[in-house]
Amino acid sequence: MDKKLFESIIDNYENLKYGLLEAQTFDENHFGFPEIYYKIMESDEQRVNAFKKAFELHNNFKDAVVCEIGVGTLPLTKLYMPHVKKAYLIENNPDLIPFIQKEVAKYDWADKVEVVFADALTVELPEKVDHIIGELMSIYCANEFQVQIFQHMRNYLKPEGHLFPNRIVNFARLCEAEIDDNIHHYPVMFTRHQPMFLSQQFLVNEIELLKEKKQGVKLSFSVPVLFSGTINALYLESYVEVSEGANFTGTDSLMPPTVLKTTNTLEVKAGDLIHIDFSFNYGCSLDKISCVLS
Repeated sequence: MDKKLFESIIDNYENLKYGLLEAQTFDENHFGFPEIYYKIMESDEQRVNAFKKAFELHNNFKDAVVCEIGVGTLPLTKLYMPHVKKAYLIENNPDLIPFIQKEVAKYDWADKVEVVFADALTVELPEKVDHIIGELMSIYCANEFQVQIFQHMRNYLKPEGHLFPNRIVNFARLCEAEIDDNIHHYPVMFTRHQPMFLSQQFLVNEIELLKEKKQGVKLSFSVPVLFSGTINALYLESYVEVSEGANFTGTDSLMPPTVLKTTNTLEVKAGDLIHIDFSFNYGCSLDKISCVLS
């Protein structure tokens, strides 16, 4: 263990509180993320291995035609490319064009690749494909157009085809958080940056990406609190079924647990039943989620 590195982390806990928020800053154009974000994602074995397991469980990748959306620096592409017949790789970040072209050319499967630099919300494919892969996910699918993109890309999926990921299950907890006035949400990097929980985890919604027709979420429900205190935030978690038997529950590189300010604050007593009106559009930005407590 690097003792000095460990001590440096301890000395900078508070300075690191919003580090992931800065690395994953939402961009309306969905490109131009800081370089450090790609490094964080490439080194995330839990995330990559969840997709690797999903690909292995679906042994029909051999001779398949696939489409991957938002390929980034190709960490997932390299897992399936040796086995497939053809792949359409879609990327909308112009800064990545030289890298992707150079990287693809290194491999003997380069002739099976067609790189498409386009917006996945409107892109057209020349044929239907066996599988569609797209990990451009954010917590609750709030910052990324994952849902809308898959709604569009499903038009190019064969009837027996698969989406990777397949399903997203969103949970929350009522909590009391120390969060700066000018911050609306932040992804949690260390457990010390978690809020103080006032309720158990509860189910918010499920998104079946092959069937989802809605453009957002509008829910009204009630949740009991376990402790007295002030509710001023929700602790959001998204669990992902990449495919049946291959799951991913969020890490610092993708869909990390996130603290989100509620629209209003509420003083509560242990045992109270709290009503929540919760609404947002997919891809709208976490900062635009409405969560009214009463």
